[in-house]
Amino acid sequence: MNMDLKKIAGGLILLIGVLAFILSISNNNFNFALIYLTSALIFWVSYGLILGVFDVYIFAWIISASGFLVAMAVFFMFGIEEVPYPVGAIVFHSAGFAGALGIGLFSLFPILILLHMGKENAQKRTEIGHVLPEEELAPEILSEEWEIASDDDLESGEFESG
Repeated sequence: MNMDLKKIAGGLILLIGVLAFILSISNNNFNFALIYLTSALIFWVSYGLILGVFDVYIFAWIISASGFLVAMAVFFMFGIEEVPYPVGAIVFHSAGFAGALGIGLFSLFPILILLHMGKENAQKRTEIGHVLPEEELAPEILSEEWEIASDDDLESGEFESG
């Protein structure tokens, strides 16, 4: 299968899962929404591992994004309630608000780990790239009986290059 087609199929799995999540949330069915999102993530990871197109960086970003989706759903379903009197009044529930903040906090971890790993790799690359030998290394001769052959000696055919 073509590499682009594999990635498109994986993206389609995620898209279907997110759409099912959003439809279930809009119908106030939080349990089924979590089932749809989680199973889509599991199918996507399995698909990527089986076909060899799994990328840890993309996985971390998708886990973070799905965590933020769940945090927003928890906030709007359990943290905010519209009350009938006075008209248009909104009541904030601390349990839903705290749950949404906790889920949002834990959703930041994969992104922070990626950013930290990227900075460490960049520092290692710059440190390795700037290391220059201070003096030119002389060729190592193991015995005093040998001497370095010139280009003319090598082209003469009388000597073998080692």
